[in-house]
Amino acid sequence: MIAQLVDAAALIGDLEATNKDAALKELLAAAQASGAFGAAAHKALHKRLVEREAIGSTGLGNGVAVPHVKGDNVARPALVVARCRRGLEWQAIDGRAVQVLFFLVSPAAEPEVHLQCLRWIAGLARNADFRRFLLDAPSVEAMRDLLRELGKEAP
Repeated sequence: MIAQLVDAAALIGDLEATNKDAALKELLAAAQASGAFGAAAHKALHKRLVEREAIGSTGLGNGVAVPHVKGDNVARPALVVARCRRGLEWQAIDGRAVQVLFFLVSPAAEPEVHLQCLRWIAGLARNADFRRFLLDAPSVEAMRDLLRELGKEAP
């Protein structure tokens, strides 16, 4: 399951956004472009993302954020992995700017799949070598290769 998620993931080598709201929109657009959901679901998913961030930041610390959302009109789990080397303010738990973002969107009817994906992402987020290698990857292809390598270890 993780291997399919990685193979279909949208990768952003350098996020254009300069603030959290713009980043959420950019991540959501990349997920939509990957075919995970249609235009009709976009607005509702954005609203849920903003509400989720208002409850508590998805900035895990160590320069990583994991915004995530479930929706009724989502066809399949989709992952967007983005880098922002200059860093984004995200109200992360450690106060550090975010440089690595994992955006996960899943069908509302598949909560266990959503949790399985989040567990795998959390493991990557805690891995200092992974974070460093992802930030240093010379291309999105190299980013995907790194994710594939670490996806082999997933259940």
